[in-house]
Amino acid sequence: MIRESLSRIGSRRFGSVLAAFAVAAFIVAVPAIGASSASVHSTAPTASINVWMVDNGANVNNLWTQQATSFDAAHPGDHVNVSITPSSSNTYQVKLLSALGTNNPPALFFSWGGGTLQQFIQAGKAQPFADAGMTDAGSPSWTKDFLSSSLGPVTFNKKVYGIPILGTQPVLFFYNKTVLAKYHLAFPQTVPEMLSDVKILAAHNTALIGLGNVDNWEGLMYLEYFADREGGPSVFLNIQANKKNAWSNPAIVSALKDIQTLVKDNAFQTGYDSISWGTGFVDALVYQGVAAMELMGDWDLGIMLSDNATFVHSGQLGIGAFPTVPGGKGNANDLEGNTTNYVAMATKITSAQTYVAEQFAASVFSSKAYAAAEVKDGLVPMVAGSASLLNASPLKKYLVPVYNMVAKAPYFQYSWDQALGPVKATPMVTNLGKVFDLTETPAQFVKIMNGYQTGS
Repeated sequence: MIRESLSRIGSRRFGSVLAAFAVAAFIVAVPAIGASSASVHSTAPTASINVWMVDNGANVNNLWTQQATSFDAAHPGDHVNVSITPSSSNTYQVKLLSALGTNNPPALFFSWGGGTLQQFIQAGKAQPFADAGMTDAGSPSWTKDFLSSSLGPVTFNKKVYGIPILGTQPVLFFYNKTVLAKYHLAFPQTVPEMLSDVKILAAHNTALIGLGNVDNWEGLMYLEYFADREGGPSVFLNIQANKKNAWSNPAIVSALKDIQTLVKDNAFQTGYDSISWGTGFVDALVYQGVAAMELMGDWDLGIMLSDNATFVHSGQLGIGAFPTVPGGKGNANDLEGNTTNYVAMATKITSAQTYVAEQFAASVFSSKAYAAAEVKDGLVPMVAGSASLLNASPLKKYLVPVYNMVAKAPYFQYSWDQALGPVKATPMVTNLGKVFDLTETPAQFVKIMNGYQTGS
């Protein structure tokens, strides 16, 4: 089954692992973005293009290659070559940065939204999608084929720079119903309830929460949610807008204190800061009953389905939203996470390649057949009109609630490290790791991160 690339290299965390010097070296003078295929759209040129993807498991990998083969058959003279990079270490991001700096980049490449993609755009390495076969400007007609929330993280200056290719990825709690029932506990609806459950389970040598935080991005999800529940969306939006001293918001300080309370009360299993989530160890803690739950993106459903289908199909697995903070300004239905992953389009390709890339991406990834394949792998598609597919799935009891959460969320915050980009994200997750290790105070974290805010 699907192994979302985050589980192996932290795909949504790509921006967090890029060193600042690599980004600086990457941004060089290039031709204007978007000088592309508008003049040749009516002539239907043919071309060969390379499409770079990240390993997402056999089912999805095969789907991508099969779609390329079908496209070639339906478009004589065109050839789409899909290259899939193993999702270990940072192989893909290093390879991609190098290729986008040459005159022969992949026409389409697996990407993320927010600050990561924006840096590609500002560097002139990614161009907007137009309407394949059309010469007019503005939003491509295929945008209506996706849920509108999916396009926000890839829309800049009213131009769309990415096409959704995977399911929506809100961060939720995955919990073991049997463990909670054993100690007569219900899934916590508020933070005080969660803190109380921590102490009850700790007294029985059981961790309430499984965590693998050696890579630091895993802990960021707690800061994201605590801050939102306490202060609402504006807390991070001010940080993202580069407002001076935005990290000093009381909601940030309170969130950091809540994190350290969880640590001090033994909410996490021993050794959480030396374990990588991508090894599958944390998932095993949950379905083996060593930990009651874990906070993770909903790609984890597919991974659990692959590693322990019995646990999933038996109904022992529960999914719950992050608890609320009594008196907090945040809406209980707000979500944090990744809207989805995308394919972006390189700038340094020919007009014919641009045309073929747009045709392939727009026709394949928005199709109902593609959405059906996503559902089969435990994903909630961002393709509009997928509700019937979810209701027909044997995983309906999991997928429909996730779909409903996304549909009713008044605010869906894109992962902070992706939204900010690597220059700020790297010190953010590094210092947050120290907060989790209790070697850095909330005040120290705030002071360090305010140093990166240069606005007024």
